[in-house]
Amino acid sequence: MRERGLATSVSMLIIFFSLTLVSTVTYYYSVSRVDARKQDLKLIAAEERMLDLEAAVSSTAWSPGSARVLAFSDYGGEMSVEPEENRLKINITMEASSYIVFNSSTGLVLYQLPFATERHVGRWLLGDDRAIVNRSSAYQAQVRVERGYERQELRMGYRPLVSSSLGGLASGRRVNNIRIYVINLNGSQALSSEGEFHLKVQCSGVSTGLNAYNLSASVTSANIRATLGGSEEAVEVPLTSGPSGSTVRVEVLVCHIVVRRVRV
Repeated sequence: MRERGLATSVSMLIIFFSLTLVSTVTYYYSVSRVDARKQDLKLIAAEERMLDLEAAVSSTAWSPGSARVLAFSDYGGEMSVEPEENRLKINITMEASSYIVFNSSTGLVLYQLPFATERHVGRWLLGDDRAIVNRSSAYQAQVRVERGYERQELRMGYRPLVSSSLGGLASGRRVNNIRIYVINLNGSQALSSEGEFHLKVQCSGVSTGLNAYNLSASVTSANIRATLGGSEEAVEVPLTSGPSGSTVRVEVLVCHIVVRRVRV
């Protein structure tokens, strides 16, 4: 009888220990799942706010004086505006001649995400990795999750957009119009902010540069190459000639957007 009672006590201890172990493991698993869910929600909120910021830039772009103010909550990361980043160089080549028509930093907005996971890295929220586009349906904005110097980050910048149209004849030359649109953030305030804050987005103006090139009838296309933040891409614009060749008018329109922190 004594042995049976001892065996029963040992069995109860084993069962109790097993239940305690299972409860502990379940508890910590549940807590980790809740924490992961919280971080995912913060990431989603930060992504949505970055898209709101891009929408503010797009809605004020090309309208000098227009402005919007956005409130940012504490998403667990750090916002920074880096006007000297995202350098853009645009080169146009026609036959054997090459011309640089733009060469300047265009700025980046970053939101560092210490809670992001590897599966988010490389994900595009807007745009893609092309350094230049020539379709009006394409986003100029490039918003993505990248692996930063210290932490993973949401990154927002802009690439140039090319459009073209055919004009009339001038001295026997067919006029080809090429327009390159650039959204430039490099006049923004360099800043670093955590927690809750407000950002003001304002279009401070639009500048225009125009160059004209007379070409022979043998030149049938213009190659426009952009180097942006280490990425390189080119688009080709077909050219139409008249009896004496063609005139290519290249107009670079730069929209200057200022992003700065404000008190509300």
